[in-house]
Amino acid sequence: MLELQNRPIPGQYMALFPFLLSPQLWERPGSIPPLTRLIQAYIEKNPDGMKDSVNSILGIFQKLIASRSNDHFGFYLLNTMVENLDKSVLQTFLKSVFSLLFQRMQSSKTTKFMKNFIVFMSLFAGKIGAQLLIDTIDSIQQGLFGMVVEKIFIAELQKIAGETEKKITAVGVTKILTEGPAMLNDNYVRLWAGLLNALVQMFEEGVDNSTPQDEHFIEIEDTPGYTTAFNQLIFATKKPLDPFAGSVTNPKVHLAESLKKASVRYPGKLQPLIQSGVKGPAVSKLQEYLLSANIASLS
Repeated sequence: MLELQNRPIPGQYMALFPFLLSPQLWERPGSIPPLTRLIQAYIEKNPDGMKDSVNSILGIFQKLIASRSNDHFGFYLLNTMVENLDKSVLQTFLKSVFSLLFQRMQSSKTTKFMKNFIVFMSLFAGKIGAQLLIDTIDSIQQGLFGMVVEKIFIAELQKIAGETEKKITAVGVTKILTEGPAMLNDNYVRLWAGLLNALVQMFEEGVDNSTPQDEHFIEIEDTPGYTTAFNQLIFATKKPLDPFAGSVTNPKVHLAESLKKASVRYPGKLQPLIQSGVKGPAVSKLQEYLLSANIASLS
């Protein structure tokens, strides 16, 4: 019902909101899916009214992200906040959020977690800014973003599946390549062509569905505490929304156009990187993207 309400949300709905943040409500696994969707609806419908609740919502996120079964629900909340809340509201909490994510990755890395982490970082870069993403991660440890590019983006990009997820990832990686100045300075320029290669491979090659033999993460449908029928009933009509529907139509053309703009800002910088670092079929595919965007060459 709340998802059907127009802004502003009626007062009786907002009166209920503080009770939804009670930790006791989130103890039952079966309550997590509908509660997550409800909190998302509140954020989407009343972003200005969430300023005083960000810390409490992130407390729920922290609980969910620690669970191999429920970490995806934590990312749902995080993504909704990134899409709807002002950067100034989130900025105070960013370092803590990323620290929690890296701690979880170190203690219990799963394929599901890594895919969600990539989509989240890509959404962050696309919506809030690539340079802020880089600066926030490097504020945890100098040079850490280089590891993120090499060990997460380049290594895992091929595992991203789903039309919306792939588009979010493509837009975010394009922003990192073309709107993050740190990617073109001495610290990270060595990774630039490798990241571009990985993006073209994501566009053109099949999804890598392999998982480590010792990985036994729980699929969403197998999460204990609610049945498949309940899952289908709750989520049947909620389709993934494209956060870039109004700004990016074709991610490949968007990449080409963004590369052109970046080549104007950094004349003589991109073409040598592409010539020396982009390999194999990616060379011809990149040329196809440029032609599709009516771009003859980069500066």
